[in-house]
Amino acid sequence: MEEHISIAKPARDVFSYVADPANLPNWVPQLRRDDANLPEDGLEADAASHRVRWSFDPAGEWLVSGDGAVATLRLTIHAESATPSDPTEDETPAEALAHGMEAALQSLKSHIEGVDGGDPSEPSHDAPSRLYGRTATQDPQI
Repeated sequence: MEEHISIAKPARDVFSYVADPANLPNWVPQLRRDDANLPEDGLEADAASHRVRWSFDPAGEWLVSGDGAVATLRLTIHAESATPSDPTEDETPAEALAHGMEAALQSLKSHIEGVDGGDPSEPSHDAPSRLYGRTATQDPQI
């Protein structure tokens, strides 16, 4: 399964970040627990191809591409499904894998850009003003 996201940083910066084992907890959720140990091995970085591969479960790879100020980070997982992480959610194993991949990409994007997420190549529309405690109209009396 494959997913990708654009990141508003040069490809070399994105590659350096995903290739650094110290950043694993930012994209491997099970490593965020206090008692989790970083894998001793299983992470290979190839600077020439801007590719990072890992063999721990689920095995996969990052491929970083792009010129200029925006890079594309492509995630490939060598699996067809994953165990749903939230038993209260109604999702198939394939959906669980897709959701986990999306979460990893968004997490990395937020950490690398130093912002709360979003995608520079797919800008979102303005949020409704009601989200900010105002009415949906421009009339301040309502």
